Amino acid sequence: ESFTGRPVWVKEDRVLFGVSGGAPKRDRLFCTLSQGTGTNTAVEVEQQRHGPLFVAEHGGALLSWDHSQEQIGGGEAKVAIVHRLANAMLAEIVMVALDNTVVGRSRPPPKILALDCRQEYCPPQVGFLASGALLLRLNALCFRDGNHVCSAQALQALPQDASNQAKHGLWVIEDLQQTPPRLTPVDVMPEEVHGSYDCYSGMYGRPGAVEGFKMDRTRHKVVATARHNTAGKNNNSLTYSDDLFELELSDTDSKLKAKRAINTKDESGKGCKIPVAIGEDSIIYHHRSPTESGDLWKSSDSNNNVASTKRLTKTMPLSLQRKLLVPEEVTIFNKEAPLRDGEKLPIHAQIFTPPKGDGDNSRPLQPLLWLHGGPMAQYSFDCNPLLSWLASCGYLVMVPNFSGSTGNGLEFMNRVLAEGCGVTDLSDCLACATYLQSDEAQVREPRLDLSRGIAVGGHSWGGYLAFMCMLQQQKNGESVFSCGIAAAGITDWFVQQRHTEVRYYDYALMGGWVYDKTIAARARDVSPISKATELRAPLLVLHGDQDIDVPFQQIPPFVEAAKRSPHPGASVEYQAYKGEGHGMAGTETQVDYLKRVKTFLRINLKPWDFTDNPHGEVTAY
Repeated sequence: ESFTGRPVWVKEDRVLFGVSGGAPKRDRLFCTLSQGTGTNTAVEVEQQRHGPLFVAEHGGALLSWDHSQEQIGGGEAKVAIVHRLANAMLAEIVMVALDNTVVGRSRPPPKILALDCRQEYCPPQVGFLASGALLLRLNALCFRDGNHVCSAQALQALPQDASNQAKHGLWVIEDLQQTPPRLTPVDVMPEEVHGSYDCYSGMYGRPGAVEGFKMDRTRHKVVATARHNTAGKNNNSLTYSDDLFELELSDTDSKLKAKRAINTKDESGKGCKIPVAIGEDSIIYHHRSPTESGDLWKSSDSNNNVASTKRLTKTMPLSLQRKLLVPEEVTIFNKEAPLRDGEKLPIHAQIFTPPKGDGDNSRPLQPLLWLHGGPMAQYSFDCNPLLSWLASCGYLVMVPNFSGSTGNGLEFMNRVLAEGCGVTDLSDCLACATYLQSDEAQVREPRLDLSRGIAVGGHSWGGYLAFMCMLQQQKNGESVFSCGIAAAGITDWFVQQRHTEVRYYDYALMGGWVYDKTIAARARDVSPISKATELRAPLLVLHGDQDIDVPFQQIPPFVEAAKRSPHPGASVEYQAYKGEGHGMAGTETQVDYLKRVKTFLRINLKPWDFTDNPHGEVTAY
């Protein structure tokens, strides 16, 4: 067994903690005293007699939890739990009663309060307010009459695509005894419509701090992260940089209401911000940016209500920080976006370029479109050294948040599901290629050099899209992209669904099982292996032979088929990494991976000259 999740203290003498493992293997939630009390209370006796407070279902997980700290309405204390189901697109919010006074008393069965229909967008979060109400961050499916779908069982009775109508935001359940409980939206940005902004800090990978809203010790005050998305007013100028907002329980009606926006950008700048602790007149938050891997900052209110911000830690080594680049955020528009009825689609992207200057920094920059994994993930305004490294090799690196990405609203993420899988996201990548060939891109970066075309690359879902991009043709029959790098990418949806360890994810993406005739045709159309022999440009394929997320057995058949392409420009360089999984985490593997990427781009995207041999160090014979 091992600990899972984040412990929650109960009045500083008990703790709620999660454990994963055991026989049968499950996630379990316990409540016990802290060490050193030397007592054996009724709670501990009850644990011994009746086991854990809650056990996750087979294939499920306990993500987070909170304790009411006090008995509610003169009754029992409550524990709220985020229970991710075996279908990991879903999570139920469960409440367990905890009677601390009666030994041996049978506990009432857990009560399901709400359902998160899109927990892959961002995990749900729960927290009890001082009023006894429960604050939730939730992707909820609500109806016009104010009711909502509160269980997976209820969702099954609805059409398969019903979850596409879910709305993201903060909500409150005022009456926990009501059945079903009523969700009331909480306006973090009063000037914006609820659901038109995101209430979480996105990242690519794991953050250095626990992401989510934070309460003060009294549970009267809440600080939450939020930022606009494409459903908001500013979709002509999208940003993936966060803001912090303070909310407070009203003295008159005990309702949670927005109090103020906290200005942090003047000092810590743009980036990802996570509240960590709240004092009477100060807030400590965790800040990340393209040049900061994560530090603590303190925002304080002075007597005249003017906020001041102070850095508390500095963890990024200066030698590394000097190598990192600050990207420019841009919004481009896909004028031919599928499933939009002719309406153009705004797409957020970041552009990394080496700083302008003399010598190497004045040289032309060849364009590289680099695609993130997921697809339900994002490149936020965050620290990602790989992107700076790619740009420092002498390229203009564009990283888009294409359809299916998080951070741009649930509707934008849902675009990649079912008939949009491998279609809407691919269309956005092609729109990025069109933009890189436009006058606007040339004016924005005069060093842009299109003499050898545009490269594309990515890992995981980015690798899948790189495969798809490399099989697209221009009207003249040439490849849209002049070369490509596909790492750990899907090539065959039939092999993928049959052998993957993340089957729930691929079921949602494809909109069903590939053995269903209505799904099979679509799966075949968006499987790169179906068009592998149409490859027209150089392709680098990298994959771990122990990958079970994107099973390795689909890669060799694709490589062999691509090598049979009759087109003179086609070539395939292929490396299978022995013993490596999906992440290819071994140091030697990563060194080889980066070396191959750098050499491949140097050969196939950089112009050659008379003093530089792209195949080695010899320059004269």
